Amino acid sequence: MEYLQKCFYKTTGWSEDNIFPNITSNSQAILDFSIPNGCKLDISSKSSDYSASSFTLSNYNVINGSLAYLYSSIPLKNTLGTKNMSLQEALSGFKIIEPKELETKSEFSAVPSDISKPSLLYGRMYFPGSALEAMVIKRISKSTQLLIKSISNPNLSKNGTMIIYLQNNTSKLSREFIYSTNEALIGFRCLYNFGQNEKTSATSAKFSGQHLPIIPKLDNSVVSIGTEIWYAAMTLSPGLSTAFRYSTRSTTTGKPLTMTIACNPILGQLSSTYTVKTSVASTFSSRYEFNLYSYASNLSLGFELYNLSKQPSPYNDTDAIVNSSMKISPNSQSITISPGMSSIDVTGPEPPIHKQTVMAVFQNLVKQSDFSSVLKFSTSLNDRMIKLLWEGRCKDFLVSAGTRISLNPNTNQPEFNKLGVSFSYAC
Repeated sequence: MEYLQKCFYKTTGWSEDNIFPNITSNSQAILDFSIPNGCKLDISSKSSDYSASSFTLSNYNVINGSLAYLYSSIPLKNTLGTKNMSLQEALSGFKIIEPKELETKSEFSAVPSDISKPSLLYGRMYFPGSALEAMVIKRISKSTQLLIKSISNPNLSKNGTMIIYLQNNTSKLSREFIYSTNEALIGFRCLYNFGQNEKTSATSAKFSGQHLPIIPKLDNSVVSIGTEIWYAAMTLSPGLSTAFRYSTRSTTTGKPLTMTIACNPILGQLSSTYTVKTSVASTFSSRYEFNLYSYASNLSLGFELYNLSKQPSPYNDTDAIVNSSMKISPNSQSITISPGMSSIDVTGPEPPIHKQTVMAVFQNLVKQSDFSSVLKFSTSLNDRMIKLLWEGRCKDFLVSAGTRISLNPNTNQPEFNKLGVSFSYAC
């Protein structure tokens, strides 16, 4: 169901990377990945372009499960089953943060009327018990939507809670007004992106009297600053945090990286992360945390390593392709693209018809690579633990198997705190 929600956002042009809660999503995907509990089976079916259902069964402690249903007012035709979808789309991992183009009135009017104000309805019932979960997404305009989440559970205070989000999301600024019935919590979150859009910032270079568009180095970087403010009216408890994100891509190798700094002045907590895609099939991330009041600190390290499918692929030696596929000689004014790449060779005074930068080459390699599995590793020095997760395909199923190992503080013996496997199938 999370995958269908992402497809809904993609179809309607809504950017999930441009909101404050996802400002550290790249490092969280590498360091804070979740591990299944026990054995879990998830079967989903898309009955039509507008609706889908899901059944989940788990044996963690006791046998339990859930039934879910999703309805969209627009057709979700860009969805795939677990047999055909790429591993990058099915799993949460590193995302390349790119500068977004500013919307214009002509672009807004070009949006079809049937998707200008779409809606999404989602409901889930858990068993045994009587817990219910619901979500409603209603687009008010192209850049504004209303998101409502609610949970009904007799074990919660007042038998449940509801959270209402009013979100405004543009290429430069995103804002969220939030209200929760739990403790009458009121919140505001915003994220601002610095830099120019690609349309206005592209420069040109002259080749024999003709112009060739070239994206400058700084235009591949995105600087974002965000903050969130909370106030619980019932308990008179405030909350405040701010974060900074810098995302860029190397102009020589095309490899993207993301750096973030987050601060909670009330709790005195500081956190900095560094995440880089070291190759087409690998990503490394680190996070350092420090508390100004207790002087406690922690260092977390993690990586994810993809395995290419055994099927023949034109991108076997991906690093060699990225490093040698494009050569630009300023003296001879030539651009050379190696065979197999979607561009042409140009040498001498004739200008190239199309120029594909090394950053675009690297990004295309990531999208077109056929990965069969991924191994995730994460460790925390202060917590003295190791997390391992393997995700891949078994026939038409997506399989996730992982464990969490920590050292006993008294005996210093390794202990398996968590162990589980999950099977997912969607058609």
